[in-house]
Amino acid sequence: MDRSFYSSVIIGLFVISCNAPVASTLNILGISTLPSNSHHIWFSELMRGLARNGHNIYALGLRETKFDQDEGTQNRTQSFVFEHVMDNFLKSQDFSPVEWLQVSVTQMAWLIHEIGNEMCERQMATDGAKRALEMVRQTRIDVIVQDLTYGQCFYGMWEIAQGNPAIVGFTPFGAPNWVKDVVGGNNWPAIRTFPYFGKTQPFSIWEKTMNFFYYEIDDLLRHFYYMPRQQELAEKFIGRKMTRSVSEIEKNVSIMLTNSYAVLDPAAFSPPNVIEVGGLHIKDSKPLPQDIRKFLDDAEHGAIVISFGSNIQSSTLGSDKIKIILGALGQLKQHVLWKFEATDLPGRPKNVMIRKWLPQNDVLAHPKVRVLWSHSGLLSTQEAVWWGVPLVGMPFYVDQYMNIDLLVKKGVALSLDYESLTTETILERLNRAIHDRSISRRMKELSREYKDRPMSPLDSAVWHVEHASRNPRGPLSSPGKNMSRMELNLFDVYAILAVTILAILWITRSLVRASFNLFRLRRSQKLHSN
Repeated sequence: MDRSFYSSVIIGLFVISCNAPVASTLNILGISTLPSNSHHIWFSELMRGLARNGHNIYALGLRETKFDQDEGTQNRTQSFVFEHVMDNFLKSQDFSPVEWLQVSVTQMAWLIHEIGNEMCERQMATDGAKRALEMVRQTRIDVIVQDLTYGQCFYGMWEIAQGNPAIVGFTPFGAPNWVKDVVGGNNWPAIRTFPYFGKTQPFSIWEKTMNFFYYEIDDLLRHFYYMPRQQELAEKFIGRKMTRSVSEIEKNVSIMLTNSYAVLDPAAFSPPNVIEVGGLHIKDSKPLPQDIRKFLDDAEHGAIVISFGSNIQSSTLGSDKIKIILGALGQLKQHVLWKFEATDLPGRPKNVMIRKWLPQNDVLAHPKVRVLWSHSGLLSTQEAVWWGVPLVGMPFYVDQYMNIDLLVKKGVALSLDYESLTTETILERLNRAIHDRSISRRMKELSREYKDRPMSPLDSAVWHVEHASRNPRGPLSSPGKNMSRMELNLFDVYAILAVTILAILWITRSLVRASFNLFRLRRSQKLHSN
């Protein structure tokens, strides 16, 4: 047998070993509390990846976490649900685009913390949360993998869990500023944008100042409003006083997974236990439903996809805006596939297909898709970049302004303003995104760079969760997580230097004055002697 045969055998065995379940099966508790359907998809993909690697998964979330039946994971998984919390929350919140557009940056910061406290109260009261708590009391847990965007009220389970589990934090919300509170670090306001601000690098001096101001306001809200309330709720949930504050407990996180990647997001300095797994939720494309596939296949001039996410529904845009949009779409040669939640769309042009739900990842992978018109949500943005589809963004709230500004400055996207929306501006942006080859070329380059990694984001996340279990002391953690803000930013050193400099200046001034006075005295004596 020739050498190529042996090489093939060795490579094959290596591939098999890489994909085989790990020898040590872990009991993993996953917790996701963020009220977002798209972020639940991100969480579910992470849980399924861990289950496929041979681990026992206990998943607690706002929706049922569904596992792959054909991959033998059903007997090793259990899903707990915060019953009705997501549906009741969406019904109670007014996601009217016009009203969200009026919310200021500081109001949004306060509102996000307020929603976090409200969500915890609702989630704790569910049977799913109570059953998960009882399970944790009775079952050895090796690793807790928790979304730290919200849900600090569930830190109490870290204390009472049997087996002293390793803690892995994650957030589908990019790399938000409070990650520094968990791992130690800095907001880097000269580099990174405050999520609700909307202006990205390069900053003007005024934008940099406002960015710094918003970070400071949010830090104050988290430390003096949000976390104290989370402490109360955490102790209420487990039924006793906790030995440490939730702010201290979250320092136990040994690995932090963030839905970010420096190719797309502003690169800043983070400790080595912050692992960027941006785009973790993106999978290989699957066959499309027959009607959608035919609609796209028949698009002689290409296709445009319109989707404003799970919270901003197209049907709530307002009849005047919908009329404007339809007026523009009817003038296009392209087919338009629109995620539109109502059953009917009066005045719909022949080139427009509406569906209440779209398999967006699979749709964007279709070769005829030329543009995605979206709300600039992070997960949709990552999917567009992954598949190399130019973006037209119309942001409404939270981080959407930041996401589209970032891509516009990279030359791969265009933006639309909802309030000043006209048929002419829609046609101009869509036609530019379709026909401007420089936009398409830069997006293809960005897509290639975004996907060029040593391993997939999901494989990296799974490996690091297992790493946390193997290395419970958290060897990748930075000492900075145990330092005060004054120590970490060297404010104490600057204070000593300032005092030293002031002391030197004072002593120098005193010596100069004394020398001058002595000189005047001697001169006076000399004059008198003459």
